[in-house]
Amino acid sequence: MNYVSPYLAKNGGPIILAQIENEYVQNDMDYVNWCGSLVSNELSSTEIPWIMCNGHSANTTIETCNSCNCLDDGWIDQHRKNFPDQPLMFTENEGGGQRWGNALGRRIASDIAYSVAEWFAAGGAYHSYYMWYGGSNYERSGSLRITTMYQDDACLHSDGTPNEPKYTQLSRLQHLIANHAEIMLSQDANRIMIPYWNGTSWVTAGTQQFAYSYPPSVHFIINQHNTTINVLFNNQNISLSSRSVRIFDNNMILLWDSANYSDINHNTTELVPIVTSPLAWKIWSEPSVSDLPVIVSAKPLEQYIVTNDDTIYLWYRRNITLTQVSTRTPVSVDTRHGNSLVFFLNNTYLGTIDDDYDARGPSTINTTFNLTNYQINQEYLFEILSISLGSNTGWGVSTFDYKGIVGNVSINGEVLSFDETHSWVHQKGLVGEYYQIYTEQGSSKVNWDSQWTKGINQSITWFQTRFDLDHLAKQDTIVNPVLLDAQGLNRGHAFVNGHDIGLYWLIVGVCHPTVPCCCHQEEINCNEPTQRYYHIPSDWLMAKNNLLTIFDDSGAPTPDTVRLVQRIVIV
Repeated sequence: MNYVSPYLAKNGGPIILAQIENEYVQNDMDYVNWCGSLVSNELSSTEIPWIMCNGHSANTTIETCNSCNCLDDGWIDQHRKNFPDQPLMFTENEGGGQRWGNALGRRIASDIAYSVAEWFAAGGAYHSYYMWYGGSNYERSGSLRITTMYQDDACLHSDGTPNEPKYTQLSRLQHLIANHAEIMLSQDANRIMIPYWNGTSWVTAGTQQFAYSYPPSVHFIINQHNTTINVLFNNQNISLSSRSVRIFDNNMILLWDSANYSDINHNTTELVPIVTSPLAWKIWSEPSVSDLPVIVSAKPLEQYIVTNDDTIYLWYRRNITLTQVSTRTPVSVDTRHGNSLVFFLNNTYLGTIDDDYDARGPSTINTTFNLTNYQINQEYLFEILSISLGSNTGWGVSTFDYKGIVGNVSINGEVLSFDETHSWVHQKGLVGEYYQIYTEQGSSKVNWDSQWTKGINQSITWFQTRFDLDHLAKQDTIVNPVLLDAQGLNRGHAFVNGHDIGLYWLIVGVCHPTVPCCCHQEEINCNEPTQRYYHIPSDWLMAKNNLLTIFDDSGAPTPDTVRLVQRIVIV
């Protein structure tokens, strides 16, 4: 609070509201009351309202709604009954984050437009989109199974370009609400049931067609039915699409229709290659032996104990002696969900196992490897690179998750036990991370190989090249952003001029019979990569000699197809 104090409204800043807790549904009312006490005592000097969101609410805070539609689901009526002296506040009109391995989820423009218009019609005083700008999870900020493009279906794509027709349709609504806000906030919302045409006559029946009027300025005519109906209001015969809102002025001139945006261009951007392959790549592979500090223990240590979450990578190494080999030698590892394990034997890649299950908790990875090229009773170096695919506390869970190896490792059903000559050696992070070889200064600390084709399909390999943006130097890369087209890679992190643009992963997005996430009505781009394009912020780019570095943990099949494109906004 000391940090944000200059930005509080009382000091002339933009902060007019704050939230003390989010979606707290556990039955620890002592904690809820403690939050309320904190607001009324230590935080009272802020002189702003405090909210608790969509869960338990303290008596000194305002309860708010998270939903797809806070009127249709009954929240507004229940809130007015429980908290008649509180304003209506909508903190998350859901869209949800995009998940790796899923096709792109979409909430159609008419549905969210209907939800927002209903909310303000019913007396809503505050509304927040989740999200208005989708944004990107740069560096390693993505949580469990969430893609680098956090929510590309938002009104602004993850690269900042408009997502039409949603962007314009909702922008029009917000400007309309702003223009009439003073009149709307000066009076209580009053729901008026209106007649609809049943095919033979006008009847006032049911509760799903009604109006909210704010004279002398604006009228909201609402149809909650799943079919198109005709209603009668102010002696006007009005046709309403299913689940839609029409807004009229006092002269019954149509101002906005949630279901109609046919005049908005749906295709307002296109991708234009600006730097295409082949790029002059060079490669460097992570070594098994380095001068990085290590931690030695009898058993594998949980990942965060070693890394402190400073990196998503942790090496586990120890010597093993094989007692039997076959084409399907069983290997078992006790790990956690949201984790990937990359296996090596004597510096030879064996395979990668991903547990990208959308949950937290324990998981046992069982797999088989072909070890017939190795000898029985001979000692080999066994290595496992653990990669965190993001962390999450989980719904209703108050403890943090774990990563890496959290139990036993078995080969051929035999646990790799500890003895005086077989300890587990833990290396925090990658050598390339330690030397920051993705920066100008760090790049010279390793010996790059210009014969980059040797890195094709080789795991734990770094690729590096340079590119110019000569013909873009005079163009606006904020309006027309630059993206990395990761086609040809597998999974890893990409860096531009030392900046980490986030996790890339060409995992295929699968469509589901039922759309799996928050308020989405459909999925698109089935069986294509969940995310192929990755935004590079304009202030990370230079006109010439940009340094592009890529670390691929699973092996890049065709890195020569990597290119940079610009999303051109068509006006």
